[in-house]
Amino acid sequence: MILLTFFLNGVQYALDVEYVEEVIPLPAITSVAKLPPFFRGMINLRGTAVPVMDLRLRLGLPAAADALETDIVVMKVAEKKTGLIVDKVLNVIEIQDAQCLPPPEFHDEIDLAYIAGVVQIGADFVSLIRLDALLAPAQTAAGLQPGEV
Repeated sequence: MILLTFFLNGVQYALDVEYVEEVIPLPAITSVAKLPPFFRGMINLRGTAVPVMDLRLRLGLPAAADALETDIVVMKVAEKKTGLIVDKVLNVIEIQDAQCLPPPEFHDEIDLAYIAGVVQIGADFVSLIRLDALLAPAQTAAGLQPGEV
């Protein structure tokens, strides 16, 4: 499995590179009314309007001001593009499937709906993002979290 790693709030996360179209520096974002709070708006990507999600807010992390190293990871899932705002893209790594461990079991108060597993890289654990939960269309449109009705 090949992963794209990035920072959010000082913590490393990863996405399956299979769904990554490209990584771009943060451009101007046009606001759009009545979007869930974790969507910042849309960008023009070579003549295509692409919705942009603030991954910090989607994962329940505190908002942060954009910085020079803020990037957008453009994902393509089921023929639909979505941009994910991340603090900083780090690199692309290849791991063996056996290196991917299930998410840890925490108390019931901790929501791991967006975490598919963890990968140990050196001394650090990297959380692998569940794109199906992150980009679930019905939940995204309604502003609901996975598992909510």
